[in-house]
Amino acid sequence: MAEQTFDSTTSRLGSIDRYSPAVLLPLALLFGLAAQLLFYGVAVGINLGIATIALIGVAWRVRPADARMDRFDRWIVPAAIVFAVLPALRTDLMLLLFDLPATGVLVTMAAVALAGVPLTRRALDILFVLGLVVAGRILAGGAVLLAALPELGRPLSRRTGGRIVSVGVGIALAFPFLVVFALLFASADAVFSSALRNVFDFKRWSIGELIGRVILAACFAWLGGGLFVVSGRGAETTFAPLLPRLRGILSSTAGTTMLLAVDALFAFFVALQIAYLFGGVDTLNATGLTYSEYGRRGFFELIAVAVVAGGLVYSVELVVARRSRIYVAAALALVVATVVVVVSAAYRMQLYQLAYGWTEQRFYALAGIGWLGAGCVVAAILIWRNETRWLVHGAGLLGLAVALAVNVIGPSGFVARQDLERIVDPRGLPDDARRTLDAYYLGSLGDGAVPTLVEYLPRLGASDRQLLGSALRTYSFERRDLSVGPWQSVNVDRERAREALLGVAEELRNSPLLRFGVPIADRR
Repeated sequence: MAEQTFDSTTSRLGSIDRYSPAVLLPLALLFGLAAQLLFYGVAVGINLGIATIALIGVAWRVRPADARMDRFDRWIVPAAIVFAVLPALRTDLMLLLFDLPATGVLVTMAAVALAGVPLTRRALDILFVLGLVVAGRILAGGAVLLAALPELGRPLSRRTGGRIVSVGVGIALAFPFLVVFALLFASADAVFSSALRNVFDFKRWSIGELIGRVILAACFAWLGGGLFVVSGRGAETTFAPLLPRLRGILSSTAGTTMLLAVDALFAFFVALQIAYLFGGVDTLNATGLTYSEYGRRGFFELIAVAVVAGGLVYSVELVVARRSRIYVAAALALVVATVVVVVSAAYRMQLYQLAYGWTEQRFYALAGIGWLGAGCVVAAILIWRNETRWLVHGAGLLGLAVALAVNVIGPSGFVARQDLERIVDPRGLPDDARRTLDAYYLGSLGDGAVPTLVEYLPRLGASDRQLLGSALRTYSFERRDLSVGPWQSVNVDRERAREALLGVAEELRNSPLLRFGVPIADRR
């Protein structure tokens, strides 16, 4: 008898259409409810990783039964999870501005790839069009699921044999009403309110907060439902590639001449760099600038040159009719010259940092230089192998790798350590280098820098220590609650900063607050 019951239950579960809106809608609603618990009123932290894993898990479960992920796409799911977890490591604003969109894109790619749609091996133009199609289907997916609302009231078990699904649908539909009724009963009756508070603490939810949570849950449910629709039904589309049609617009002679002309200008610039920047030829007679003044300028312009040069090579490769040997040599020569330009930019950045110290902007510029240098190597390999169509793919993967490295390093902590080290031990700095402590900037770096600032406090002179203590009190100590925050926003930088501030709390309380750039006690 037990075996018959088990077989009957298995048969009913196997007959459930897991791709139908009647199944995906409850999943979307449950995801929306979970998302508002994870994100409402708290900072981004481990909650993003939890939501991402849940999304990918559901997308994997509702994928077509015969779907097989392309082997070149197997990196997407791990990458999505890694970038979703990074906000639990760092609090730097610039990192969040990259990590959050990257997570969204990678999660979407994971849902599409799980449905069996190849992505990595696709050409750039096909990926662009496919991205627009997928984005449209995700936005429209919520409407598709809402169309299933009338179906949910019917006996789902007759159509699919899914009584378990029917129970889940009933619970999902009842949940919002349970919350509303519970809040109203709690407001009306003190005993009921006390009983609820012991379990759920709903009393602290105001009507405004309830509305906010409902709106947030609806937004996440809509987007999550659209993602489930894409993963369950697939997003395979057939497009005729556009980029191959562009080949032949530019003749081989014209393309080669164009590259040779640019090569000549780059060669002249590279020769000057070798002579004056790297070789130490007197710049005062040539430009009226000392070597230090000459070397500490122009790195941002050179970064722009490298970016434009890469775009030029890629564009010419798309439209040139024939790749002759001279053409390939000219393209490779431009890439090599661009490498020298990138090295020149990095060297100028080093000279500038030795003179004036580090900032987050200079750190990110150096990371960009590293990305450009690696991109030049990839470009040279692809040009040599006549596979330049993969250049943007390679640049994108390199960008993710550089972003991951930057997250691991921690820009604000790195910048704070470098700037404080030059104050504690100024040996090796140029004679005209700045040696003053910029406590106002260091204090504004955020939680990622706080442990380093606290670590260096005892190593500073009395005046610098008081100034840095004032900056820490103004920017970090006075503006935060040092108690443990919500579990949803758990973050390594935030927790390390809290512990560091607790360790020097007494000293910081005795430091004067900063106002308008100077300590209050020092204002006259």
